[in-house]
Amino acid sequence: MESEIEKCLLRNIRAAARVMTRRFAEHMREFDVSTEQFSLLASLVGTDHKSVSALADFLAIERTTLTRNLSLLEKKGFVRLVTAKKGNARTVELTSAGGRLMEVMTPAWREAQNMAFKQVTRDEVDQALDVLRRITAELTKKEIT
Repeated sequence: MESEIEKCLLRNIRAAARVMTRRFAEHMREFDVSTEQFSLLASLVGTDHKSVSALADFLAIERTTLTRNLSLLEKKGFVRLVTAKKGNARTVELTSAGGRLMEVMTPAWREAQNMAFKQVTRDEVDQALDVLRRITAELTKKEIT
């Protein structure tokens, strides 16, 4: 019989995240970009999450963590931070070098993704993602109120 801690959602999600992060990092190592940085770059491709605030909300990370990683990516020439014409908001743009990097990294990401999919069905993945998104949305609402 499983103990209460063995059924802990947080413990299980963090364990899965650590293992998956290590496996994805193995596939991304040759590109000199962390899994966190890859996630940031991927979030800029074909989405409307261009402002730093919107990107932080989408990724559910602290703005300071996001800003630190964006600065590293900017130094590498993969993104450009642009100050808005009004106010102090900043937007993030993928540079052409960042776009090229995403093109060459995508096959390695797909390989890592497919490795994870070997363990479960597509329906199971879709169900798990749906549950995680609902939990994230609900807990995010509670942070705001």
